[in-house]
Amino acid sequence: MARIVDFYYAIGSRYCYLAQSQVQRLEAIGQVAIRWRPLLSEDLMRARGLTPFKDQAVSVQYMPEYRSEDAARWASFYNIPYREPSWKSIDWRRVNMAAVAAARVGDVAAYSRRLFDATFGAGATLLTDHDLARLADEAGLDGARLVSLIDDKETQALHHRTIDAAVEAGAFGVPTFIVDGEVFWGNDRLILLQHHLAKDVA
Repeated sequence: MARIVDFYYAIGSRYCYLAQSQVQRLEAIGQVAIRWRPLLSEDLMRARGLTPFKDQAVSVQYMPEYRSEDAARWASFYNIPYREPSWKSIDWRRVNMAAVAAARVGDVAAYSRRLFDATFGAGATLLTDHDLARLADEAGLDGARLVSLIDDKETQALHHRTIDAAVEAGAFGVPTFIVDGEVFWGNDRLILLQHHLAKDVA
């Protein structure tokens, strides 16, 4: 039986973009299944009552300029494209709720990958409902239905349940991977997660 690894992530996160690019490598370790669970990171931090982004950044590592430079270095290391999206022109809440809606209509992983490719791979300048539907169609989902479900009460309820599950499991930010009751937070902890998963592989 495959070991389930819960992957909590937000589409508007540089480090989630980086981490999701390594999911197939994690699954290749053997008997590992990644469960993609999109959420709004600010809602998760609000639920935990702790955020490093409130008012001024609490340290240089949380400043956008440094995070962009750091993410670009990681992308080069992973050999994947990295382009900054137009942060202020994109409705990140709607984009993330589109990912949540995808969990109701089909392959949330495939759709999330398309969203990540558009945002940080291609450096999206805008993501309209038309774009969200088109990307869903490209991922093999019903784009029109997905967009119609973004504001649906059950999509909102699913998001709340995901936040509650993340908090209960000990998540406090994204990207977070949880397996065997252990929390691995951050793209730079993937090597530790990989080591943890490989320990029990015969």
